[in-house]
Amino acid sequence: MNISKVHYYFHELIFPTILFMVLGGMTWAVRGCSGFGASKGCLFAGITLATAWWFLSYDPKQQSIRPYANALAIMAMTIGIAFSGARGWMQWPAFFEGRLCLNYSANEYVPIPRYYGFIWQFISGIPWAGLGACFLAWFSCERKVTKQDWIIRIVCLVGGGVLAVVLFNALPNVFLPLYGSLKERYMDLENNPNLRRLIGDNHSAMMHLGLYLGVLVAEIIRRDKRNVVLILTVGLINGMGWSLLQNWKWAYNIWQGYNFNWWRCWETTGGVSLGLAYGIAYFLTNQPLKTKDSIVIHKPKTERMTLFLTVFLGIALSLRNGIKGWANIYLGNEEFWNTTLWIIFVPIILVGIYLIVSYVRRHSEEEHFASNPIPKYAVIIWTVLLIQNFIAQIITGPWSNWIEFSFSLYYLFLFLISVAIVYHYHFLKLLGIVDITTRK
Repeated sequence: MNISKVHYYFHELIFPTILFMVLGGMTWAVRGCSGFGASKGCLFAGITLATAWWFLSYDPKQQSIRPYANALAIMAMTIGIAFSGARGWMQWPAFFEGRLCLNYSANEYVPIPRYYGFIWQFISGIPWAGLGACFLAWFSCERKVTKQDWIIRIVCLVGGGVLAVVLFNALPNVFLPLYGSLKERYMDLENNPNLRRLIGDNHSAMMHLGLYLGVLVAEIIRRDKRNVVLILTVGLINGMGWSLLQNWKWAYNIWQGYNFNWWRCWETTGGVSLGLAYGIAYFLTNQPLKTKDSIVIHKPKTERMTLFLTVFLGIALSLRNGIKGWANIYLGNEEFWNTTLWIIFVPIILVGIYLIVSYVRRHSEEEHFASNPIPKYAVIIWTVLLIQNFIAQIITGPWSNWIEFSFSLYYLFLFLISVAIVYHYHFLKLLGIVDITTRK
């Protein structure tokens, strides 16, 4: 393998993948911590990963264009990952221990084959990462999208979700574990509250999978090979990764009696899996385009408005949730701080939106920004890295707790890796080296 080929793989595959894995590991660990959880936690992860994707893709000299390099892509990826968090997963980890929980408070369980855990984490992991890729695929700048294309996409998206829900309701024997032997229990949800949660988690997982498959089918119908590869790569790699990780339930047997936060270990490795999926997808689908004949170029004003608003809103909401998490840990009275922080941040968000819109409108000379729509592009990624890692530190917990201290050091280690990689690419962009295509 010659030097140019090694150089190519390092800059197009290895370094981007490491960056996504590092950011995924940090943000997904934070995702389940105080102040976050569900969509709020996935928004925290989504805006960080999406900003990194955009920064790696962006060419400040506009000499080369990658398929998923515009500001609409960062918005779409952020929304997709945030939306994917609107569901739970707490009923499946016990499957890896051979138990199906009926009533946790009463310690009521029944035996269940462990393979159910692998199946449902695979089903869950596909759209949890894949929906971000689905929405990202919608805003490729490789070719124009017609009204007919959007009709196909919307119909398949809605149709996939509806079909999944219909099948779920019609085939409980397929989608509800041990339904045949536990039918009476499933009918008595008042005395089996964990089965109610299991029904809800499985229902949401199948609906999200239906949405994912609907988008995938639409891109197959449109014969957009690049979008199909993007969606399949992200979904399948993360689905397999989450399944194999087994929620780290194996750790309790390996280190018996050892007191550690294994659940957060699972969450951070779940983020690493998601980052791996996006890193490989970046390499396979986001290489610079060879021809500019069919490239869709948005107006610089649209690029700046979309980018600034997406990053501002993502960071503002993450910061609000992070401060709430810090207050929960160190001050208590969660409901008070939840209300107070909304009172503080709503005006900040409204004023911020007004200032961004006003700024972009005042600086709307398209020809002035034609050579570089985002002159301060590097400020975006550095701001996101610094604020998100600051949030990770303040919600981790007191250093007097050695477990929390170890995660604090772990986040710092991941931060230093991300800083080194981002600085390296920033330096290359300053030199005008952004298109490394020497594959011989």
